[in-house]
Amino acid sequence: MGFWDDLSRVFKRGVSVVAKKTDEYTKIGKIKVDIIGVKRDIDKQFTLLGGKVYQLIAEENNTKIASHEDVKEIIDKVKDLNHQLSQKKEELEKVREEYGEQGADEDITDVAAEEVTDSDKPQG
Repeated sequence: MGFWDDLSRVFKRGVSVVAKKTDEYTKIGKIKVDIIGVKRDIDKQFTLLGGKVYQLIAEENNTKIASHEDVKEIIDKVKDLNHQLSQKKEELEKVREEYGEQGADEDITDVAAEEVTDSDKPQG
């Protein structure tokens, strides 16, 4: 009966490690997708800004670009998006730290090896 108990214990612990890793990777993946989305939004705003600045300089001979309302609005959006990007990066780091502290980095093979060596010890 000892073998089946050991096997059951190794299997349960292995499933637990796999579940934790899956949860960790799911959270990290979602945050990374959010980061990509924010970066894409920043790129769009820079494209708008470049187009607006070009229009103001080339077509309207406007030398007071920084005070133009459309330019200010785009710059404010870029600042906001950069703030969102920083928050997402912090969130990603917190998730990585959370799972690092919980021991989710355990490899399932390490768990199995640990359990097998424990079961090899004489019980008395």
